[in-house]
Amino acid sequence: MKREIRFKESQKFTQWWLWLIILAPMLLFVISTVITYVRLFTAQIPNDSGNVSMMWISNKISFAGLLPYFLYVLTVLFFAFTKLKVVVTNNEICIRHLIFFKKKISLTEIEESRITDYGFVGYGIRIARKYGTVYNVKGNQGVALTLKNGKRYLIGSQKAKELLQAISKK
Repeated sequence: MKREIRFKESQKFTQWWLWLIILAPMLLFVISTVITYVRLFTAQIPNDSGNVSMMWISNKISFAGLLPYFLYVLTVLFFAFTKLKVVVTNNEICIRHLIFFKKKISLTEIEESRITDYGFVGYGIRIARKYGTVYNVKGNQGVALTLKNGKRYLIGSQKAKELLQAISKK
């Protein structure tokens, strides 16, 4: 049987308030870095020859001091490139979050599927008592699945009605 794609959705972190929280420290970082470098390179710490000692400057700029900024940039890049991709074919649902995680659920395993409005359950991949495993990057609507083996999943979607139709289509 040929694989037929019934539904495809790709979601990213595009909430303005989330990016404000993520990028606000960048402004503080830039300001503090400029102030630090201005102080370092205008400081008059003469050595024997009367010049500013490069050893003194290199001691002030260390890897340990730059490590938090490096980790911050990695975090920003993580949020910039993270995607939640959901593809429904004629026989399965494939959920992919970044390159690290891929979950396939056979349509024959699904006992119940319904659209649900949920409160904030967190972003990314989460475990929630009420919904089971949650895959979400934005919004408060998705499709709740209950499998025949009792496992529960919630797939956050900006197109929940279309997703439900693709899952329910026989």
